[in-house]
Amino acid sequence: MSTAIEIAPPAWTVADLLAQFGPILHTRIRHHPPPGSATEQDVIDIHDREDRLYELVDGVLVEKPMGLQESFLAELLARLLGNYADEKDTGFILGADGMARLAPGLVRIPDVSFISWRRFPDRTIPRLPIPTVPLSN
Repeated sequence: MSTAIEIAPPAWTVADLLAQFGPILHTRIRHHPPPGSATEQDVIDIHDREDRLYELVDGVLVEKPMGLQESFLAELLARLLGNYADEKDTGFILGADGMARLAPGLVRIPDVSFISWRRFPDRTIPRLPIPTVPLSN
């Protein structure tokens, strides 16, 4: 009789994190769950429980900071993009809470994003916590 063995993901070192994410504040990296072992469910649970936004990159949770200047620029861009998208009927705009799965294990939360109707030909905006946004269509 055979048994399955679960192999733990390799531990990330500080050097690994700096190489992957560049010179970001170490406080933006969440250490529970350990880097390399986080999942999309962790992103959802932390958002629901703590009202904090984390992006998921290669099993690492990276906090999404937002300040006054970033918020101002995001709102300005969203308004301009939204006006254009509405006028030309080209797609829709997501704000700073708009999580999107770009690839397996890659969840991003841009301050503002535009998604073309070509990505969702039925013109239905997904009602999932982390929808997959097709990168090509």
